[in-house]
Amino acid sequence: MTTYKRAVLVLGMHRSGTSALTRIINLMGFSAPKTLMAATEANEAGFWESEVFMDLDERILKACGHKWSSRKVMGGDVMAAARSSGLLDEVRRALADEYGDAPDIVLKDPRISRLMAIYDPVLKKAGYRIVPFLALRNPVEVAASLTKRDGFDLGKGLGIWLRYTLDSEIATRGMPRTVISFDGLMADWRGTMDRAGRQLGEQWPELPSESLAEIDGTLKPSLRHHALPPPSRTTWRGLLAAQTFDAMQRLMVDPQDRAACRRLDLVRAVFRPL
Repeated sequence: MTTYKRAVLVLGMHRSGTSALTRIINLMGFSAPKTLMAATEANEAGFWESEVFMDLDERILKACGHKWSSRKVMGGDVMAAARSSGLLDEVRRALADEYGDAPDIVLKDPRISRLMAIYDPVLKKAGYRIVPFLALRNPVEVAASLTKRDGFDLGKGLGIWLRYTLDSEIATRGMPRTVISFDGLMADWRGTMDRAGRQLGEQWPELPSESLAEIDGTLKPSLRHHALPPPSRTTWRGLLAAQTFDAMQRLMVDPQDRAACRRLDLVRAVFRPL
């Protein structure tokens, strides 16, 4: 019998429901990292991501001339920058330290959406089959959350959302993947995860009542702080965000929808952030 290890990567923009999604996947049998970030006022239910990887990924971005809120395309050879700075070896060590010999893991740091050129080969060399979950939320709600937390204006928030969304999509195109909307997760997480399993060719285990109750508690409506209309198409950045959001919603139904991918390619070609 063929055996393999699985690494679920929760990709997509910050403030898009990635933490709740990661906790659900964790309760479905995928090991969380050892060094978890503590819950904060910005995320009362916890982040379910590794503080080690968060710090490491920010240092990789810095070595490439970026930071988490950068909107420009990653230029140059990301792998070369990570290797020359010693950070590639740190990624390999962190993977072993945070997960040990766990056969099935869930790894979430939104920055990985921009660093798949590193994480894809590192995970594969470690024997993992990558299972991408792309988190999707209305970009206006994401931008509003960033305004409250970081003081960013709407245009900057939409630009960051565009960069993370476009990067995570192109990095996983052609791979078995699934797109998970924040709204779908809040409304019907069971149906959403069933669809994800079908699209990925995965069969999820039956969860005990304690796990079901915890997920229901994690997704309580009071944790949703913004419910806003989709992007206005009256501005250039709003139009690009709306086009991208529409295309990603099509990928929820068919993760390889060719028309949606062509639209995303067009947005990627014209998106030139300041």
